[in-house]
Amino acid sequence: MLEGYYIVENTGVVPAERRFKFKDLKAWGYDLHLGTIDGKETYFVSKTGTREEGETYTERGREYHISETPQEIPKNARLLARIVIERGQPYLECWLDTEENNYPLAKEDPRIILHRFWTGKKFNQLEKHVGSVGLTTDFFKDRVFVKGIPLPFEEYPPKVRRVLRAVRDVHRDMTGFGRFVFQYYGEEDDAHSYRLRWLLPTIHLFDVEISNEVDKILAMLD
Repeated sequence: MLEGYYIVENTGVVPAERRFKFKDLKAWGYDLHLGTIDGKETYFVSKTGTREEGETYTERGREYHISETPQEIPKNARLLARIVIERGQPYLECWLDTEENNYPLAKEDPRIILHRFWTGKKFNQLEKHVGSVGLTTDFFKDRVFVKGIPLPFEEYPPKVRRVLRAVRDVHRDMTGFGRFVFQYYGEEDDAHSYRLRWLLPTIHLFDVEISNEVDKILAMLD
């Protein structure tokens, strides 16, 4: 990819932590509960649809009791999450931050959560073209049907230019960080021939709206 490429790039510190909405937590495959763990009142999560209000169960040697399953983030609380790397492996940590306390909710491999999330939302482009997942996630898409030298930007058709504008909008308005490398080889039989790599902060891809937008952009030239 050393010849004839177009770059959209926003550099700086990779975002690793951010605030989320209740719909994001649901999309990750979690139910939020208020109850007790070993008799101490707290918030915690379970996999969607596996537990009910009033239920008491034991998991990893600890006793859980569900008093309530809220359908929104509690008032004056924030749902926060971050990506951490431990011994070479990425994890998503999420917790509920209230005026009184911080309540750890989950720590899980982000690759597993993203697969669950993207499959559930039918974000097929993200699921199909994802490469590696760490503090950043990269996507690679190769749709080269026409052999030859990539075209210069001046010869890109309007539809391709719209894709590049949409990428710039994502970087500017949604993620603040990213690197998009694009090669365009032309059009044959109404099919665009191109290759792209897109690097984005992993933590932002846990946002339903951002993942939806990235998935749509990856599909725009198909």
